[in-house]
Amino acid sequence: MFLLIAVYIVFSLSAYMKRDQVKFYEVEEGSIVKEHTYSGLILRQEEVVNAASSGYLNYYIPDGKKAAKGTNVYSIDETGSLNQYLSDHPEDLNTLSDSNVSELRSMLSNYVNTYSDVNFRELYDVNASLTAQVLEYSNFNTMSALSDKLAEAGIVFSSFAADKSGIVSYAVDGMESITLSDITGVLFDKSQYQRTIAKTGDQIAEGTPVYKLITSDEWNIVFPMDREDIHEFTDVKELKIRFPENNISTMADFTQIQGTDGADYGVLTLSRYLVQFTSQRYLDFEIVTNDVSGLKIPEKSITTKDFYVIPVSYLQTMENGEQGFLKEVISESGTTTEFVQPELYNMDEEYCYIDTAEDSPLKAGDYVESPLGDDRYQIGPTKALEGVYNINKGYAVFKRIEPLEKANDYCIIRKNSSYGLSVYDHIVLDAETVNEGQLIYR
Repeated sequence: MFLLIAVYIVFSLSAYMKRDQVKFYEVEEGSIVKEHTYSGLILRQEEVVNAASSGYLNYYIPDGKKAAKGTNVYSIDETGSLNQYLSDHPEDLNTLSDSNVSELRSMLSNYVNTYSDVNFRELYDVNASLTAQVLEYSNFNTMSALSDKLAEAGIVFSSFAADKSGIVSYAVDGMESITLSDITGVLFDKSQYQRTIAKTGDQIAEGTPVYKLITSDEWNIVFPMDREDIHEFTDVKELKIRFPENNISTMADFTQIQGTDGADYGVLTLSRYLVQFTSQRYLDFEIVTNDVSGLKIPEKSITTKDFYVIPVSYLQTMENGEQGFLKEVISESGTTTEFVQPELYNMDEEYCYIDTAEDSPLKAGDYVESPLGDDRYQIGPTKALEGVYNINKGYAVFKRIEPLEKANDYCIIRKNSSYGLSVYDHIVLDAETVNEGQLIYR
């Protein structure tokens, strides 16, 4: 008896190991987003302010902050006595506030998340920006607290206020006066780009750019377009864009212009998020051309199947709500009709789709009558539907799908479609490995 049991176990294990194992996939919700990456040139309404005199520079407003008209932005210490006082009295220097540290940490985190060896030169710009920001925060906090002490020490320096309101930026690159009418391909050559960032404590000469003022919240991103872009964006007035560095998505007005070099350029116009990019001239961004959500399935799970098609006008609805067709039945006593209910795999505005299997109540050559009895239709024409094999019941059952978008070996199909799939359904991963009705061993 034990020997027979052992033989049976060995046989069962051997059969199981030799049996083809069908892999399955659990249907889940998902989306496919198609994005095109571009590098654009930022244009803003900018006014450069030059130093009113020579001396040592001190800032009162942190970079990227808005200054009202009449607000002190910087001061010039012609003798260097202020810097000497701060050097001799380190106890008077204020430390950074929690909010200052948080903003610096955010700047550094954004750079780390988008770092690329290809753009290593940007490391120097980031270093300069961080250094300037630290000095500005420290100086801003210190100057606000030491005004009385400095007056008592007889330290005199000249403060200069903004003559209009706007966002203050200390990054100056000589491109502040460029407008849309000046666009040419040369402007997109980053290898020649240079900018200067003045810092608290720098010694500057009279007439040297000391800061710039951004006087409008509206700004533009200009980018070169190829033939494919021109064709795709024809008659488009608005685009969805994303800034991966900041994880920001927004809508922007879109227009096309021709540069002075005869090339075509796209112009995105925005009125938000200007503050995040005040110190940048070039900006990498993505244009989202398609964002489709639904049920996500592998492309290789998709197959096709032919179905008989019957015009929707022949579908009969009974008083109890049941739906089917009036099939003609010919017997020795004459021709009568019989109400039959083949399984509907799909129904659109024109046709009902029924199975072509041999056990279907309607086969090729059969006739169905219209509900009014004034017309008849012969079963025979077929159309193919796309679908997958559902294996929830342990065997392969064809379920139709409505593909919406395909990318990266996956397909997004319509959710909650009639006669279709639901979240968490199990389907065959590779449709070519099974046949409809086949038992599935998992």
